[in-house]
Amino acid sequence: MILWVMPDCGARTKEVYHLLSQRFEQEHPGTQLTVQVLTRNILWKKIFTLKHPADGEVIPDVVQIPHYWTALLTRAGVAENLSKLDPGLSLATVLFPLKPHCCKPGTKDVYSYPWWFDMSALHYRTDHLKKVTAHPEQDLATWQGLLEVCARLADYFKDQEGYFPMQNGDWRGSLSTRSTFTEIWGRGADLFTPDLKDTQIGTDAFKQGVKDYITLALKNYMPILRERGSLGTMMSGKASMLLSRKQGVASFEGRSRVRVSTVPVPRTGEQPQAYLSGMNLMMNTAGQDKETALEFIRWCTRPDNQIRTAADMEVFPAFEESFEQLIFSSSQRLQTYAGILASARTLPNITITGTVVEILNKVLAVSATQIVEGRFTQASLDIELDRAAKETQYLLSLYEG
Repeated sequence: MILWVMPDCGARTKEVYHLLSQRFEQEHPGTQLTVQVLTRNILWKKIFTLKHPADGEVIPDVVQIPHYWTALLTRAGVAENLSKLDPGLSLATVLFPLKPHCCKPGTKDVYSYPWWFDMSALHYRTDHLKKVTAHPEQDLATWQGLLEVCARLADYFKDQEGYFPMQNGDWRGSLSTRSTFTEIWGRGADLFTPDLKDTQIGTDAFKQGVKDYITLALKNYMPILRERGSLGTMMSGKASMLLSRKQGVASFEGRSRVRVSTVPVPRTGEQPQAYLSGMNLMMNTAGQDKETALEFIRWCTRPDNQIRTAADMEVFPAFEESFEQLIFSSSQRLQTYAGILASARTLPNITITGTVVEILNKVLAVSATQIVEGRFTQASLDIELDRAAKETQYLLSLYEG
């Protein structure tokens, strides 16, 4: 059986999936699980060729997909109807925010099954923050407070070469589209209007939410367009804070003696917002080993495997019992996520969501280049977002009307 996944564990990806393959094969003698790792960009391009693969092309049996790809891949005819293959496959114990992203829109038929999820939070070094504030949680409750803390940290560590108040959570050093949504939602905007008939990308609130996040790079509080490996990290002392959707257990509670605290992402509105991203398993209609593929999906959802995967990947189990077991048997820092989950939001499972996210990725890529070259202006961002809004309106008219 061939499984396509993304490099969610960074440098540990090969090791983590080797161990996962070993465990599955040990429990299923005679079965071989081959794991192939693809970046999100490559997977996005390859996913559309699954229905009509070229001669000799590798055909996966199971594919890891972001939750909001389900509607598109169902419409494209590349995702198997899991409900027909296994009528007993239930979403009853799946965490509530993840349930709508497993089905073909307008039906109860399951086309992708939850594997794990992550959600955004702000991590900070308590020893660093102690030097600039007596009340870190209070100061970090708002986005303006975060910027003020960044300014104090930048001044305090101004003589430390290579230091930035904020570590870039994107391993490529890019501006993260997914990191902008907490600020956008806080401003009262969203990708689409509530009826999913129009987009809010061109609104002032949406533009301000994007600008909130970009300000970290504009003020040189966060490095961009440089890979993380070429810079210091929070754990090495070259940064003090990190916006991330990963737990950080291995980094924060492993060999390092550095104490890290976790709080919700600072709010830009009345209430904090958290971005929740689910990762699902989809069975490919062109796959050659459907029996093993279905068994693998069932195996991944077993409570012990949910806990093990969450620990290995520094993410969260997708099922209620496993999530509670992980959270409440862990450190106080990790228990913070129980409260963050209450404010977590997801992107909608409609046909065009994945494409719109790719459009926004390009907008932020342009902004990142302009910032590095000293050419960025709010007007240039507005132009790019207005163009993205028009593209999105056209896609809505084609696929969601």
